[in-house]
Amino acid sequence: MSRTISRGVLYIIPYIEQLKTMSRLENQEAYDNNQRRERLCATWLNRQKKTVSRIVSLTALIGIFNGLLIIAQSALFAIIFHQLIIKQIALHQLTNEFVLLTLVFILRSVCSYFFPVIGFKVAEKIKRSVREQLLNKFSRLGPEFCKQHHAGELATATLEHTEALENYYSRYLPQQIIVSVLPLIMIAAVMPVNWVVGVIFLVTGPLIPVFMILVGMGAASANRSQFLAMAKMSGYFLDRLQGLTTLKLFGQAENELQTIKQVSTDFREKTMDVLRIAFLSSAVLEFFSAVAVALVAVYVGLGLLGLIRFGPAIDINLQEALFVLLLAPEFFNPLKQLSVYYHDKAAAVGAADSILRILETPSIDRDEGRLVKSDFSIELQNVSKSYQQKEVIKSLSIQIKTGEKVALVGESGAGKTTLFNMLLGFEQITDGLVLINGEKASQQNTATNIAWAGQQSNVFYATIKDNISLLANELSERQIENAAEQAGVTEFSRHLEKGLLTMVGEKGYGLSGGQVQRIALARAFVKDSAIVLLDEPTAHLDHITKIKLLDVIDRLFKDKTLIIASHDPLVVGRMDRVINLS
Repeated sequence: MSRTISRGVLYIIPYIEQLKTMSRLENQEAYDNNQRRERLCATWLNRQKKTVSRIVSLTALIGIFNGLLIIAQSALFAIIFHQLIIKQIALHQLTNEFVLLTLVFILRSVCSYFFPVIGFKVAEKIKRSVREQLLNKFSRLGPEFCKQHHAGELATATLEHTEALENYYSRYLPQQIIVSVLPLIMIAAVMPVNWVVGVIFLVTGPLIPVFMILVGMGAASANRSQFLAMAKMSGYFLDRLQGLTTLKLFGQAENELQTIKQVSTDFREKTMDVLRIAFLSSAVLEFFSAVAVALVAVYVGLGLLGLIRFGPAIDINLQEALFVLLLAPEFFNPLKQLSVYYHDKAAAVGAADSILRILETPSIDRDEGRLVKSDFSIELQNVSKSYQQKEVIKSLSIQIKTGEKVALVGESGAGKTTLFNMLLGFEQITDGLVLINGEKASQQNTATNIAWAGQQSNVFYATIKDNISLLANELSERQIENAAEQAGVTEFSRHLEKGLLTMVGEKGYGLSGGQVQRIALARAFVKDSAIVLLDEPTAHLDHITKIKLLDVIDRLFKDKTLIIASHDPLVVGRMDRVINLS
């Protein structure tokens, strides 16, 4: 029995050692990947700096000038106290020194005002640039990408994560320049007065950046985890908030509340990890700076008492002692500020990681602008579309003449909405060719050639007029009013107190379904495109409202190429041709 156990142990031990080795290798690989990712994020942050490098340098220059004023302030205080206490000179004889001291105070106040103001301008420019990059990327990736991600996550990356870059550019980068210059200037100012204190500064000064780096090594990783948790929480909360009515009707609101609580707890723990690192680094840095200042104070104090016979302390006077004592804490202040702002860098690296995940997403080459000879307004040649191995549309070929009215029918899931998205350039085909007026379908040419109204057209929190025009500057008042009249919007707006200038609630709050559809039709009409796509325009409307709406559609788009996706026999009966997606 014991031999069997021993033999079993002999077999198990190498297996356990193998597991340990694998674990070490996996941990090392994860660490290396994390380091590579942080370097990539830091490189991207530095690339963004090129647009604001001059303003960053100006901010740093103000900080350096403020440091020079501190040296002058310390010297003036030392001179004044030495003259008053040791030489017993009257106050009125020190007028020049007091005037200079007042001027120094005024100049320092000016520096203190402009340092954050210019830093804010730096941050504003950077945030605008990054947000433009993100929005342009969303535009290139198209609605297909946006539908595959939480709206809350994308909004958080655009707003919150971009906001986290502010302090890195407005505080950390200028402070980095200040620290590389100002402490050396202070050491140069102290050396002729007391070289021992200068040596203390020279030895203890670098300890702060070293410990700042050591303590802050995990800060970027902790911030990245925090930003990922924030994005997850934002996306989850927004998703549940939008579906709150459904959750309450099915009695799941309380269960979701517990899940939201768990997600928020995860975010709180990640935030506390970041704060724990921040407090630890502050305590370590304060300790070393306090020890260094204490060394200066002890050396100078013992020298004044005549208890130390080493170096400049032998002949030290009150003026020299006060100067180095006043300058000692100021010498460490820029270094401590850099350590505080180092967490801004860690936060920026974490935010950059989330932003880069979007910017690094490869855009699909849309092959836009290539003309193909065609006699049709819309033509599909052997078009196929698949989603994750599931084929929705297979080898579909359609030709639609200019001015033709077509009903697109088929069971739910047959691909009607998918076909519309491909015509609009929102989704890329898996195979085949889609032509709009002889040009390959893309977001650019469909924006000019196609007008669209969806099954649930979006109505914004704005006036009825603005919802029709979508704030297009090229549209005149007459064009908007004519579209409203033709679409029957004025039939109900004339009974409102402010007519077309009446404010409408978000998602059409305060309007009926038929009224919302009429605004959507007016929006499509005022665009005056050659092709019009309507997705289930009569859905959820009663019979009388359907008849009125179809009359409006006939009147508005009689000279247009019209495609309507619908199950409604009333719609199908009015079309020239029916295409069945079976």
